[in-house]
Amino acid sequence: MDIIQLIDARHKTRNFTSLASQFVENSQQIEALVKTALSDLNYPYPEYASWLLLHVAKLNATLLEPFQKAIIDRILTCENQSTLRNLVAISTHLLLTHYKEGEFLDRLISIVKNNENKVALIVYSIYKLVDFTLKYPEIKHEIVEILKIKQENGLSPALRIGIRNYTIRTKKIDLLN
Repeated sequence: MDIIQLIDARHKTRNFTSLASQFVENSQQIEALVKTALSDLNYPYPEYASWLLLHVAKLNATLLEPFQKAIIDRILTCENQSTLRNLVAISTHLLLTHYKEGEFLDRLISIVKNNENKVALIVYSIYKLVDFTLKYPEIKHEIVEILKIKQENGLSPALRIGIRNYTIRTKKIDLLN
């Protein structure tokens, strides 16, 4: 069954995300799932394929390493909030790479700054910014200032937790200075 047929048949079922284990077991199908997730197809295909891919990443992120550059490329261009959220969440399961590192960092910062973005997308972006901050401690001040501005606008509980987790995970930078 191809990915489109699979999504059509199963995306409204309760256990849709349980399909991730099938992709982990049959990893040769992951490339087709990635292509669908990164595509410009109409709803629901990229949204559900990327959601399923996120669950694959949670089970075995190393299976997605060969596709990391393509995932980053799509993060840089994607405007669909649901797909973008899933792709950024996937990136939190992958190690940083030098590939388009500056553009990726800028994109994450712009996502966090934009109050029009959905909370989950912002929170996942903050979590990925932890990796960048640990690698480049000199950016912490800028990130903290952006997060302070976010706090002035009032926060949802999820965003409050995301900011708190960023602070906790990057605290050792302060201890080293």
